[in-house]
Amino acid sequence: MAFVYLNSRLIPVEAALVPVFDRGFAYGDGIFETLKIKDGRPVFFGEHFERLKHGMEVAGFKARIDPEGLKNQSESLAAANEVRDGRLRLQLTRGTPPEPGGPDPSPGLAPTLLVTAEQFASYPDGGYRKGISCRTVPAGRGRYASVKSSSLLTTILARQEARMAGAEEAILTTGHGRMLEGSISNVFFQVGRLLITAPESAGILPGIVREKIIDIAAGLDIRVEYQALKPDDLDLTKAGAYLTSSVLGICPVKEIDGQRLKRDNATFEQLTKRLARLEAESINSA
Repeated sequence: MAFVYLNSRLIPVEAALVPVFDRGFAYGDGIFETLKIKDGRPVFFGEHFERLKHGMEVAGFKARIDPEGLKNQSESLAAANEVRDGRLRLQLTRGTPPEPGGPDPSPGLAPTLLVTAEQFASYPDGGYRKGISCRTVPAGRGRYASVKSSSLLTTILARQEARMAGAEEAILTTGHGRMLEGSISNVFFQVGRLLITAPESAGILPGIVREKIIDIAAGLDIRVEYQALKPDDLDLTKAGAYLTSSVLGICPVKEIDGQRLKRDNATFEQLTKRLARLEAESINSA
């Protein structure tokens, strides 16, 4: 990565400096979006920008960001860094107070906006062919789950716990063991022509690709139900599961807590092809 955009200025990455008292650094007081870059253009930019706006409104960030200008910056940054296929990150903090303060933010701060673009390979082909192993971890995002917060310590610790157990992704659960979402993904369970995913009311971050899969399912005559399931609610030997995220797309799950899952290759291929079509439409529509 050679360049970044910092507060709308394209500068070399080594010249990108943020004050040490910026609230994003001091308190994790920030929000972000991670987008897939395909053919040098951000995928589902409009949807991600709307979620960024939602986070700004909930967090009370006083920033006016022109979506078209931000999209143009994103594309020019991808070109500057020679990123054809990779990931884009939009990070917004509340800004830097005039002097160090406590956790309560000063009014009228000017937010800090950082845009990065880098090469990124999603799961190796083996992950999509063989599936991803998951481990349930009792942790959740809490009341403000719909805000994609920069405070990712819960995510990091859950992933570390899953990795130490030999898994590649953590599935966050409630205290009663109900499965909510992955640490960096959403989760769908499949039983025949039925997909089951946790409702937003259960406290999940509603992913952009999650919504696309729900729309795709309707077009394939696949029913979708919203439930936060316990592992015992399903016969996992007869059920399948998928992880979804903006960068990774859709990826099958091969096991949860050591229990092997069923694999429906035909449905996976249908969902994958329809999602790829929507991604292509997204970058070619503008």
